[in-house]
Amino acid sequence: MGVLILGGGLAGCSLAYFLDSNSVILEKEARLGGLCRSYQLNNIIYDIGPHALFSKNKEVLSQITSLTETNVLRRSNKIYHKNRLVKYPFENDLAALAETERDYCLKEFLNNPYEVYHPHNMLQFFLKTFGEGITKLYLQPYNEKIWKFDAAFMDTQMVERIPKPPKDDVIQSARGIPTEGYTHQLYFHYPCEGGIEQLITALAKRIASKTTIVNPVGIRTIECNNKCWTVETDQGIFTGETLINCMPLHEFCTYIKIPQKVQTALNNLKYNSIHIIVLQARKDNMGDNFAFYVPERNIIFHRISKMNFLGKNYCLKDKGSTIMAEITYRPGSYLADLSRDEIRRTVIDDFDKIDLVKKNDVFDSEVRTFQYAYVIYDLDHRKNTDTVLSYLANQKIFCCGRFAEFEYLNMDAVFEHSYALAQKLNEEL
Repeated sequence: MGVLILGGGLAGCSLAYFLDSNSVILEKEARLGGLCRSYQLNNIIYDIGPHALFSKNKEVLSQITSLTETNVLRRSNKIYHKNRLVKYPFENDLAALAETERDYCLKEFLNNPYEVYHPHNMLQFFLKTFGEGITKLYLQPYNEKIWKFDAAFMDTQMVERIPKPPKDDVIQSARGIPTEGYTHQLYFHYPCEGGIEQLITALAKRIASKTTIVNPVGIRTIECNNKCWTVETDQGIFTGETLINCMPLHEFCTYIKIPQKVQTALNNLKYNSIHIIVLQARKDNMGDNFAFYVPERNIIFHRISKMNFLGKNYCLKDKGSTIMAEITYRPGSYLADLSRDEIRRTVIDDFDKIDLVKKNDVFDSEVRTFQYAYVIYDLDHRKNTDTVLSYLANQKIFCCGRFAEFEYLNMDAVFEHSYALAQKLNEEL
């Protein structure tokens, strides 16, 4: 084979789709997809987190949505704040807050002493961009909850793409006049059926004539001799002139020898794992909304999503709801040691506590755990990532995908990166 692709997630499959040459994909799981796999509970499909297809790049969005039929949905997300529901984003619905908190947020936004400073970390960025009120009430607690990391020790790469909200919008929101933020996310696409894995299914069909997919497969060794890569697996030996890693860096680097400096940088790359908990209930108090963000520290999950919002094929035949909760954790932290029964019990209790789903209405549930979920942009992320990727690039190893590049890439960004890499390789090959 000309091109060896290690990993059959969205990056690996889309890369094979964009390549002109033949390729082979080696995937360790029995199913392709990685973080784009879908599961089901009582015939209702759900994903690893609430995937949504949107992009500022219209060409990329068109490429993605051409793969499968999608519903076009208007965002309806809420923030659960002290028994109040605030429309997302927070700064566009200040009127929903208590009067003292509304005035606190507005005045600190309009008279912000941090505006003149250059931010060196996430917390400083929030203070500069939104002021103390919005930062302290929502942005800081929510982000520290999802990342499980102090915002003062995270850099600005994750947040520097966030635009400063117009003053008029924030003033209007405090007066109770509806405004919209993050308008490129206001409408999103989602497959009409089959969950987000429909994208992977569609890609697999399109690459079938030029791509050999081997899965499940276990890699034993990876070597390069005379500009030819050899990957020995439990399913045989595969060779190719080009090697593309779409696996998590922490996994891939166990198969190759790297200098101590690179190993140290790799060891210091931080990420979060995730528990996904899906409940099915006879009724709920979430209304016709998709996602709820929960910054409250005494509630275990940071976000919940209602599958019914995604279309008729995601609704139970009898009346009821399918709702997903997400709990992030750093490997080795206290949340990593919770049993599935403890997770299930705590989640159901917390839904009951905030009165969104009463525990007596829950009739089924399921817990799944995934090791690689979110890249943590700590203060040393850029330095450590560049050290690892630069070494691999010098070895003529290409990397593509969220955990292969160790960047927080949404699906549209994964498509952009795989397309760009494929174009480069098409020219070279």
